[in-house]
Amino acid sequence: MAGRKWLIWGAVAVAVAGLAYVVSRPSAPAAGDVDASAFAGLVADGVRVIDVRTAGEYEGGHIPGAENVPVDTVPQTSQSWDKTQPIAVYCQTGARSANAMSYLTGQGFATVYNLRGGIVEWSGELTRGSAAGTAAGAVKIATNGTPVLIDFSGSA
Repeated sequence: MAGRKWLIWGAVAVAVAGLAYVVSRPSAPAAGDVDASAFAGLVADGVRVIDVRTAGEYEGGHIPGAENVPVDTVPQTSQSWDKTQPIAVYCQTGARSANAMSYLTGQGFATVYNLRGGIVEWSGELTRGSAAGTAAGAVKIATNGTPVLIDFSGSA
């Protein structure tokens, strides 16, 4: 009888420890608009990141690992995406990506995040160049938390 009592107490202890872990571990933010800090966490967690700006804006500087899907091509491009996979979208100021988030959510995508305020709120590293340029070792811009102005005029 005493052995059974210890077995029950052991099972209770394991259950309590498991519950404490579940309650204490960090969880992903709720889908929708998120600040730059939460967005950085999503990027670090490997969430699919979509930059909905134009190709020129993307080449000027984008979040490392982001895919460039201009907002007007989201309907066609997203048809092949897994609707159960979390997606994080951003643009320059948050307006185009808010539209993309709304569209994706309306199409049945389960978890979509939008960088509130856009890339101008991003304080992390940026990669410069196209996706092909990134593979060849694109220039990285260290922002050190300071806003960066990127000239897209093409003049030197």
